[in-house]
Amino acid sequence: MDIASERVRPLLPGLALVVAIVVVSDHIPDYVSGTSALIWALALGALVANSGLLRPSFAPGIRVASRRVLRIGVALLGIRLSLGTVGDLGLRTIVVIIGSMALTFAVTLLVGRLLGVSGPLSLLIATGTGICGASAIVAMESVSEASREEAAFALATVTVLGSVAMVGLPFLRTPLGLDMTDYGIWSGASIHEVAQVVGATAGVSAVALKIGTLVKLARVALLAPLVFGFAVSRGRGRPAGTPLVPLFVIGFLALAAVRSTGVLSTRVVADLTRVDVLILAAGMAGLGLGLELSRLRGLGVRPLLLGLASWFTIALVSLALVTWV
Repeated sequence: MDIASERVRPLLPGLALVVAIVVVSDHIPDYVSGTSALIWALALGALVANSGLLRPSFAPGIRVASRRVLRIGVALLGIRLSLGTVGDLGLRTIVVIIGSMALTFAVTLLVGRLLGVSGPLSLLIATGTGICGASAIVAMESVSEASREEAAFALATVTVLGSVAMVGLPFLRTPLGLDMTDYGIWSGASIHEVAQVVGATAGVSAVALKIGTLVKLARVALLAPLVFGFAVSRGRGRPAGTPLVPLFVIGFLALAAVRSTGVLSTRVVADLTRVDVLILAAGMAGLGLGLELSRLRGLGVRPLLLGLASWFTIALVSLALVTWV
């Protein structure tokens, strides 16, 4: 017990701060619709980090939250996914999802190279835009060799642009002549975060909300295969003693498989999803507490331009596929 307490005691100040941020951020979406606790936890963490109030005693707990806790949260995302739902989308919708994601990745990595943005940061922006925002960036960060500042910049970029998309897309539905089904597909295929998809569709119609959310979760299902493939492709260069595939990816796949069997009740899935939101929020708070804005400014404007290019690509390509396929 003494050894265990000696290991835990240094973590307590930082973890207590993280918990406090999670409690506050968990209530903000009740008053600001279309936002998520994850984004507020990141923002509040960054606010505290740049207030001058942090002390060295907080560092150990913050590190645990931003690494181990966050990866547990990403693994638990698998509980939201029933693999059978992908088949329910239909071939047309699957083409829209995979086609827009593939082209977004290709364009983002190419434009990143042309702009002189580092490969790891370009990969994180492509992943956050093409898959599922902050959670995808966190998952890919562990195998991308990106710096902490690059991960933070990618998170900030997709958060801001996803919020713009959430507000703007509903105004474009009528001018573009999209019915509720096509609007739901477009929103789910192009907006960054699940909460942002809900915000962009809930006020339009129940049909758009249901389809948009389903399409967005199908994009989330692509997260584990993508990280798995990237990890395997870099396997020869991985540090000695590290697993070929991150354990949280294996956990993600295992939980998705369990959910797909149907053995879990709707109530259990809802409860686990709620727990996962809080765990992810704790991890995002840890990331935010490690951000120093003065260091982020050193990355310059080019990554932001890359984020814009990536977002425009997925929005336009998915719209084109929805319209023509």
